[in-house]
Amino acid sequence: HQNLDSAALNGADVAIDFARADGVLNRIGICRDEGVNLVMGTTGWYDNLDEARGLIGLSSIGFLWSSNFSIGVNLYFKIVERAAELMNDFDEYDVWGHEIHHFNKADSPSGTAKTLEKILLDNLERKTAVVEDKLDRKREPNEIHFSSLRGGPVNFRHKIGFDSAADTINIIHSARNRDGYALGALKAAEWLNYKTGFYGMNDFLNF
Repeated sequence: HQNLDSAALNGADVAIDFARADGVLNRIGICRDEGVNLVMGTTGWYDNLDEARGLIGLSSIGFLWSSNFSIGVNLYFKIVERAAELMNDFDEYDVWGHEIHHFNKADSPSGTAKTLEKILLDNLERKTAVVEDKLDRKREPNEIHFSSLRGGPVNFRHKIGFDSAADTINIIHSARNRDGYALGALKAAEWLNYKTGFYGMNDFLNF
């Protein structure tokens, strides 16, 4: 929770944190001081990741952060990565992204969308920038437009489109509920127990 203190960690081996982005570094510091490993699912604090690495590097705890703990989503990341690698040689295909989440989600675009953006930029040489805002101009050839929508009580969907004059290839992940996220976080916590250092889901899933 937002006001995490040492008493809340008494007797814990691993903590799981999905609280708001403000206070993330403080919560990491408390876990570090108490010697409790930490699984972090909070999104919207990407500018502080290097600082978090520094905190973990000076500690004896294990820390695993991911924008998404769903096993299916992490498989989806690998599928999109491979698709982008293949599309790199076929510049007649443009690429775009879209995500929709429930109306209670606090950040936009989603952390999963941010990860997808990085995957696309890393694997498509013709794309060097992402635009997330509404476009009131022509989109530049080197840009990827990644849009977001918020609505409904239970929406979790990401879509990557590869589009040419001849056809369109859509790669979609839709979650039916939150169960996959919770299960992935619990499995990650079991894996992280007794480890030290900074990890991501690729380490846990051995990708």
